[in-house]
Amino acid sequence: MTCRIDIDFRPGEGAVLRLIGLVERRGFVVRAMNLPETRAGASARLTLDVAPRDAGRRVETVCAQLAKMYEVVAVNSAQPRALEAAS
Repeated sequence: MTCRIDIDFRPGEGAVLRLIGLVERRGFVVRAMNLPETRAGASARLTLDVAPRDAGRRVETVCAQLAKMYEVVAVNSAQPRALEAAS
């Protein structure tokens, strides 16, 4: 099962690396990500599709930890969904 996490943040040097690093260190695998180009001075949205490494991992926990980061403005997560098979 994968979950989608939308992270609104203020872009800066190393911000994306810190966000993805926190997700990985908290026991989630990043399956897909999307980061549209943003204008200078505007906030950005990073969308991650993540899967837990084991059944004990909760997406709510990682979202709460992301929300505490300095550059993060908002965090939203979608309900878990089955990973679609590649054809």
